Amino acid sequence: MSTITPNKTKSALYQTIAHEMNQFSKVSQINGYYFDLNNRLLIDGHVFTSPTEIIQNLPTANTNSFFIFPVILKNDLAGFIICEGSGITPERIKLARTFLGNIFNNAFKPTNPGEVAVLNSLKIDDLANVTVLRKLIDISGLNDSRSTTLAINSMTHLNNDSQVNIQRALTFIKSNINQPLSLESVAKAVFLSPSYLSKAFKQKLGVNFINYVNSLKIAFACEKLITTNSKVSAIASQLGYSQTSYFTKIFKSYAGMTPLVYRKRNASVDKIYTIPRDLSWSSSDSVYDVSKRFFNRHHIPYYFHSVNGYPYISRIGDYTDSGDERGWIYTIDCGQPMAPAAEITVNKKSVIQWTYAAAYIK
Repeated sequence: MSTITPNKTKSALYQTIAHEMNQFSKVSQINGYYFDLNNRLLIDGHVFTSPTEIIQNLPTANTNSFFIFPVILKNDLAGFIICEGSGITPERIKLARTFLGNIFNNAFKPTNPGEVAVLNSLKIDDLANVTVLRKLIDISGLNDSRSTTLAINSMTHLNNDSQVNIQRALTFIKSNINQPLSLESVAKAVFLSPSYLSKAFKQKLGVNFINYVNSLKIAFACEKLITTNSKVSAIASQLGYSQTSYFTKIFKSYAGMTPLVYRKRNASVDKIYTIPRDLSWSSSDSVYDVSKRFFNRHHIPYYFHSVNGYPYISRIGDYTDSGDERGWIYTIDCGQPMAPAAEITVNKKSVIQWTYAAAYIK
């Protein structure tokens, strides 16, 4: 079996490739980055290997303007070069492929032709099932004598991959909350199959995909109803609902009242914080645990004191309790529990909101 002998250590090798790809982007005016199947991201001249770094640096642009080159290393699919650019001619795409192929061949210096290659560009639809197919290939190796080791490695890799994939989906959902969002459209945008995204979403977040999206949309609708004078029809449109009647139906199913009634009941609200579920939430976390982390992460000052043995948040940002007249209340998935925030867990919940208003409940 032939091997590829890189002329540098692996770390230096990929740093060189990252630098050369960055030069390619500057010269060609085509933004390109490389994501391989070992969770390595090469972008803007940098190499990121940890899930956290990858999540923070992976772009979330309109995938309809992407073209993707599969990369072959030692005759195996190794990853994808993803280029962003609308209106790129077929000739420029061919030139880009040649340029990028030279970068990888110069870096790995294969001993035999074809061991290193950048293949013809793919359409977005062609990638929908790549992740699932790869998992099936991994699992198919469980029949040999290495089954135990392979099982552990496959599950670990699946868990790592699903965390990165779900974070990409969450980022896309939040960035495109003003658009209609179906399981199929989000899966397509983040290069996953709908079935894989659905299962990974439930596994990592503990909530159903469509319930999460609807909860987040309705939470943002609550913000708009409270903080703006926009008509209900305008808010519906801003959140990707083509029919106001359907938006009203969904809103009522989550909030327990129509948008107009919600606006009237919350006319005294001065401030609202919305906290969507993310990968940092644990099923055993309380509303208080999640809220405290959110405020710390976003450098929002808050103060709490003990009420009947439970921490009670009396200040968030510039708004502080004023005796029995005004204060902070919380809702979770648009419902207002009667228990302290430290007593309610976030298991199977999607969004927390804190509002500063009159007639609150401690």
